[in-house]
Amino acid sequence: MRTNDRTRKPGQSLLRLLPPFLRDHLPDFIKYGVIGVGGTLLQTGTLLLYVEKGHGSPLVGSTLGFVLSLLFSYAANARWTFKQSKRSASVLVKYTVVSLVGLLLNLLILYLFDQVFGWWYVYGQITSIVLVPIHNFILNKAWAFRTPKRERR
Repeated sequence: MRTNDRTRKPGQSLLRLLPPFLRDHLPDFIKYGVIGVGGTLLQTGTLLLYVEKGHGSPLVGSTLGFVLSLLFSYAANARWTFKQSKRSASVLVKYTVVSLVGLLLNLLILYLFDQVFGWWYVYGQITSIVLVPIHNFILNKAWAFRTPKRERR
């Protein structure tokens, strides 16, 4: 064990695994994650209910869950994570664009796992649960909820 390994706090090694942007905005990322858990449960619950109750395709179920999750997470993130005192149509549009790109990434992963690899669709959803929120947080923080320079003063 190196000297600096003994003085390092538990968890610091894990933090180094995060991209620098996430480390720099860790409190917001944690808030985003808490809201994301609720959104993920909403989306995944909708997906599972839709598919397991015999209604059809995992892609349709995930899309329905996405819509519910989008509405919930926009309202919660605007208020708590990104502290938007007033919600604007432009922020909602940007948030929706980021979320739609995340949805496409989620659907691509589901498609690959289910249709290409022939694996259980839930494995694809688990993979999406890890990758898509990181992608979405970075774009939301850097673009959708970014405060214009003239307002930062």
